[in-house]
Amino acid sequence: MVVVLMVAEKPSLARSLAEILSKKQCRRRKSDCSACDVYEFEGIFPPGGGGVRVTFKMTSVCGHVMSLDFQPQYNKWEQIDPVDLFDAETMKKESMPNLRIPHFLRNEGKGVDYLVLWLDCDKEGENICFEA
Repeated sequence: MVVVLMVAEKPSLARSLAEILSKKQCRRRKSDCSACDVYEFEGIFPPGGGGVRVTFKMTSVCGHVMSLDFQPQYNKWEQIDPVDLFDAETMKKESMPNLRIPHFLRNEGKGVDYLVLWLDCDKEGENICFEA
């Protein structure tokens, strides 16, 4: 069966969307991310005419997946000239390492046929879409 993974910006939105789209017929299961449940239900994709029967998996992230930081040697603010920060290297790291969101998304994404992102249409939402 075709599987559609849908990712919302926050857990409460994932729950609400899953309940609405499934007419409250979704099944909730815990995931390996303590903050993000997965809601599963059957439906037609794409909606409207000519779609096929699919399994939907609705889940979320918890805001930003990744964050940007300076290299450790630049994190001693009282010892660094602020001008040096303009050319300083940065690094990406998990925003909330204890939640393991990248690992969680990789696991949930295995074997899916489509990805639908339910994120705000602004700079923050666009950034989270890219991260997801």
